Amino acid sequence: MSERWFRVQTTVEVGFEEPRTGGGGLRPLQARKLAEQARLSLDRLSNRRDLEVKEALSLVLDAVAAMERELEEMQRRTLLDRRGVRLEQCEVRIGGDGFWTPMSVEGPVLVHIGLRVGGVHHLVSALAVGRTAPGGSEIRFTDPDPGVRDLVVAFVFDQQRQERRRELDALAISGASG
Repeated sequence: MSERWFRVQTTVEVGFEEPRTGGGGLRPLQARKLAEQARLSLDRLSNRRDLEVKEALSLVLDAVAAMERELEEMQRRTLLDRRGVRLEQCEVRIGGDGFWTPMSVEGPVLVHIGLRVGGVHHLVSALAVGRTAPGGSEIRFTDPDPGVRDLVVAFVFDQQRQERRRELDALAISGASG
C-alpha cells in the first residue's frame, strides 16, 4: 500500500551513512532528564502560597530543559562526526514518508535530519531507502520510529504555517499599498 503524505519544499540539514546492525540511529540518550523529574516534583505544589514559587521554579526548569536539549544535540553531532557523517544544508521536499533531495542516494541508508520544530532544534535519524530519480533521489523512510515521524510531520506543518503567514503578510502589504 502506497501512502501519500503532504510535503513542503524547504532547506534542512541532511547526512547519510551506511545502515548499521541494530539500526544505529540516534536514539534518545539514556541520561536522566533532570528537568522532567523536577517538573514532576513541582507539580505536587498545589496551594496558593506555593504559586509564586511554582512559577519561578517553572522558569528555571525551562532553562534546564533547554540546556539538556543543547547538550544532547552536541553529543549527537559529536557521535556523527566520529562516524564521519557530515550534515549539509540541502533543499528538500519533505513529508512524513520521506523526502526528495538533489543528492544522489541509492539503496539502504541511515539518514540524519536536522529539523527546527516550534523553535527547538531536533536531530533525528531513520532507516530509509534511496532511489535515484531525475535530478536527485527519492528517500523513503522504512518503518521510522513514531517519534521521528511525529517530528517530521510537525516540522512539515510548521513550515506550511510559516509559508502561509508569509503569503498573508505579502497580500496585506500589497493590499495596503494599492
